[in-house]
Amino acid sequence: MKNEFPVVELFDSIDGEGKRTGRMAIFVRFAGCNLRCTYCDTAYALKRSDALEVLTEEELLKRIHNYPWKRITFTGGEPMLQNLLPLCQTLSDEGYDINIETNGAVPLFAHRPEHVFYTMDYKCTDSGMKDHMLLSNFSQLDERDVLKFVVSSEQDLNDMRRIVTGWKGIAPDFYVSPVWGKITPAELVEYVRKYELSSVCVQVQLHKIIWGAERRGV
Repeated sequence: MKNEFPVVELFDSIDGEGKRTGRMAIFVRFAGCNLRCTYCDTAYALKRSDALEVLTEEELLKRIHNYPWKRITFTGGEPMLQNLLPLCQTLSDEGYDINIETNGAVPLFAHRPEHVFYTMDYKCTDSGMKDHMLLSNFSQLDERDVLKFVVSSEQDLNDMRRIVTGWKGIAPDFYVSPVWGKITPAELVEYVRKYELSSVCVQVQLHKIIWGAERRGV
């Protein structure tokens, strides 16, 4: 059986957050997610049936090759629900820098291709999905990766602080961003200052600042 991918969007733009913020990349948004976060801003990609097209691996690679960029971001939905490893191996062998945006509730690859890094969420209390986090995924993260916290309250910030200050072993980059319209970036900065969280990077979603919160395909 051919490996097929339910695709909601495929476009190129700048990375709006994370360690490649502002750099051009190819985005593939897959349909289907196992979580239902209270603040979800991609509700149009939650079910597999939300896919606008279903592409074979060969078709998807051809579309990717149409772009000049060697950076790619797989997002969703939840990309780790797809059979993504063979595709990532091919793209890694071709020299692509591959960012997998994953929600923290699906096991990561036991062994990943060379050029793959994760931007993994830790869902805080207000998301309603905190109990779904697979803490075993922490052991798969290293200095290549990002552990991201999306926060809307001081309770969420406290969740973040417990994880960051209690981290054991090789640490990823820690990023925190506000739920759009719920908490201000200034409040995040003040919290990081108060608790001297020197390893935490405060970020905003650059694409929403440039194009607005409702714009898709950017």
